[in-house]
Amino acid sequence: MARAWMAIGGAVLALVAGGAAAQDSAAVSAGASAQGTLVVAEPRLVEGTMELVATGYTFTEGPAWDGVRLIFSDIPGNTVYAYTTDAGAPTVLYAPSMNANGHTFDRAGRLLNAEHGSGALTRWTPQSGRQVIAESFEGKHLNSPNDVVVRGDGMIFFTDPPYGLGQRQSETGFSGVFALDEKTGRMALIDDGLARPNGLALSPDEKVLYVGDTATQTLWAYDIAADGSASGKRQVIDLKVEGLSGNVDGVRVDSDGIVYLTCPGGICVVDPAKRALLERMAVPRRATNLAWGGPDLSDLYITAQSDVYRVKTRARGIGSSSR
Repeated sequence: MARAWMAIGGAVLALVAGGAAAQDSAAVSAGASAQGTLVVAEPRLVEGTMELVATGYTFTEGPAWDGVRLIFSDIPGNTVYAYTTDAGAPTVLYAPSMNANGHTFDRAGRLLNAEHGSGALTRWTPQSGRQVIAESFEGKHLNSPNDVVVRGDGMIFFTDPPYGLGQRQSETGFSGVFALDEKTGRMALIDDGLARPNGLALSPDEKVLYVGDTATQTLWAYDIAADGSASGKRQVIDLKVEGLSGNVDGVRVDSDGIVYLTCPGGICVVDPAKRALLERMAVPRRATNLAWGGPDLSDLYITAQSDVYRVKTRARGIGSSSR
């Protein structure tokens, strides 16, 4: 999540799908290969189905589906909300949230939070409230955990850029991608070389970790071992497009291993095996994150500044942020 939530008030992004499609067509005609666009007969994102489901917030982020409800944050509003499709407006789940950003669920279905305000990774339940899971690495306080996912065996992966530092100074001196074994307390540094690591997601077999870098508008992949260590770092795709607003931020994966992420122009669909952009769909406001939801996990919820949207897909979601 970029620093924009700390200075709301810029111009609202207003894109039309045709404009985004024109950019994609230009990329094809220019002969772009690994970084270009692959034309598909039946897009995974269903055109004409995007709808506004919630509005009136300051800066929304961290969507996660608990099996019934969508959980999301209003970061500067210092509140976490829950939206149920048949219950009207979202209700407050808890506050204050320590400016929580990203959310996911552990194997027991408990909510995990990447907190900007505290610089900690936490767990929250209605019964026990807030519990700190991690707040330091090698004796140095974390910056501001941004997003988080959990592997099937309980290993936690999270990003730690400096966006939420505020008046604090970075103690680590870098933006990190980490793996945390909560059972042993061991935290491994996966990468300290990305300028602004942000959203992240695991492949269907959980052997590859995808991480978006907001500063460079790129998506990266790492091979992940059982102990959380990483190898084989590689750039999957560069999604910069001149003239399109928006950032590489939230990242999700479907059951076929296709990657969905926020990007310049709205939301992008990427085939990581081919390193190819499949689709780019405009969102009425600048998209900040996304999550699978609905009874069969085929709906894609999108947080976008003051709003939350939903779009239908021809895919099925996976990952710890969708139960």
